[in-house]
Amino acid sequence: MPVQTDGHRLQRLCAAALIVPLCAACARRTSPEAGATATPSPEAGATAAPSPAGPAENLPGDEISPVYGKAEGAPEPLAARLCDALHALPARRKAACCGGAAGFQAAAECARALSVAVRARAVTLSTDEVDRCVEAMERSLDGCDWVSPLAAPVPPACEGIVRGALDEGARCRSSLECAGGLRCDGAGPTDAGTCRAPRAAGPCGLSVDALAAVTRQTRYAEAHPECRGHCAGRACADDLPLGGRCEAHAACGTGRRCVDARCSEAALPPAGAACLGGLCAAGARCVDRRCAAPKAEGEACTRDGECRAACVRRARGGAAGGVCGMRCAAP
Repeated sequence: MPVQTDGHRLQRLCAAALIVPLCAACARRTSPEAGATATPSPEAGATAAPSPAGPAENLPGDEISPVYGKAEGAPEPLAARLCDALHALPARRKAACCGGAAGFQAAAECARALSVAVRARAVTLSTDEVDRCVEAMERSLDGCDWVSPLAAPVPPACEGIVRGALDEGARCRSSLECAGGLRCDGAGPTDAGTCRAPRAAGPCGLSVDALAAVTRQTRYAEAHPECRGHCAGRACADDLPLGGRCEAHAACGTGRRCVDARCSEAALPPAGAACLGGLCAAGARCVDRRCAAPKAEGEACTRDGECRAACVRRARGGAAGGVCGMRCAAP
């Protein structure tokens, strides 16, 4: 089942995660950053034991510094290639479509943070998986009908490719650093945490994952859940049973959704079928209660939700309707 909660939270707070390192650039450093002086691994995708030093802490009295501090030397080549595809490539393609300069994008910050994690042997990258992600990004950005004020969507091939190497109990900066289904409990843009199993009860949904934000891993919560059940009202709660009364999809658990106020395992419908609780299968979206594939450039439309990017060139005089196409800036 698609998990949207963490993806939406990442979109809202990613900017904050990026600002922290910039604001902290002049901060006094009182403890060395783990991995900053470590010897780069000869193969970014090689499996290795985590660094015993662990991430640096912001101790009482210290000035605030980002959890992913300064990286020595050039970024890891594989990290730089992935981050260029996720951030710089969409900016370049959009600039080519709309004219003008590419403007600000987070490829450098992404490569810096990811390189710190790779050199600390906290995460691994696979050359094959990065290559597939880059190819998928290039295909998804073909033409200009994807251009909108929003960030270009991340293809499925780019999700889940930053793999954690830290065991339970290890200090961590991001849930992406934790192996298996572990979560980095207590981590944030300026705070390290500890790799732990999902909790049965307690607070949840209170922080942003700095590395997941800059590497655009919007579905990381599926592999690194915060709760054994689900997060409801900022607290962990048990999943509802199949057929139980529900108000939200997340309450039903992974692989289920809330349909007609009951938890269901029904498959998500394809394009052309009626929506299921407002949801559709991958590649389709719910429009007027029916699943539909996004319309291509030039097709008739009445609102943005019908199109791959936006519904533009509306008729003058207030008449409804337009055609699907790119939109370079917010109206």
